[in-house]
Parts: sequence; structure tokens; C-alpha cells
Amino acid sequence: MWAVVCCLQGPWAETMMYAAMMKGHWVFFQNCHLAPSWMPTLERLIEHIDPGKVHKDFRLWLTSLPSNKFPVSILQNGSKMTIEPPRGIKANLQRTYLKLSNDFINSSTKMGT
Repeated sequence: MWAVVCCLQGPWAETMMYAAMMKGHWVFFQNCHLAPSWMPTLERLIEHIDPGKVHKDFRLWLTSLPSNKFPVSILQNGSKMTIEPPRGIKANLQRTYLKLSNDFINSSTKMGT
């Protein structure tokens, strides 16, 4: 199951993220560059994720244009993808996901990813 949330809706995004962590859903926060004031909150939320308490199927996807307000720690601890401009969000995510190999997905050294 997917939950798509614009980062401008910070409190709702936080609620959705916690629910997805417990249920094993995927959450997609789009256009994070439009919410620079919420980026420290997002960084704090991600830093405090306890892999031992999060459903193994939980995934968090973020999109952003280049921004100096985007937290460096999130960039350093996540998998980054750069692709051509999308022709639609569904087609873009499907194309990106289908290009990932199992070796790439399993190469993460982070627990719970």
C-alpha cells in the first residue's frame, strides 16, 4: 500500500509515516524542497527510526529538487536516484522500481531496509 503526501502537510505526513512504519506500508513524500522549514523535523523523524520496532516492509521515498535545505544526513543514509523528468508519477515510480536489482536492494548496510 502507498501513501502519497506532500511535505507541505507536515503533521499529516508525520502521522502517515508512523502508521506506515507499524503496518509495513510505503510512504512517498513528494516535493520536499517546497517545505524547507519542515526538513529539520523530517530529519529528526528519520534519525529516530528504531529498526527493531519498524515493520520490515516499511519504505520511505522522498523527492526533491536540488536544495541546500535538504538534510545532508538523509542523503548520506539513503539510496539516491536521478532519472529523466517523469511523464507521470505512476510511470516514473514503476520505471525506477523495475530498474532496481535484488543485489542493489540487498546491498544496504542499514538494518530494516
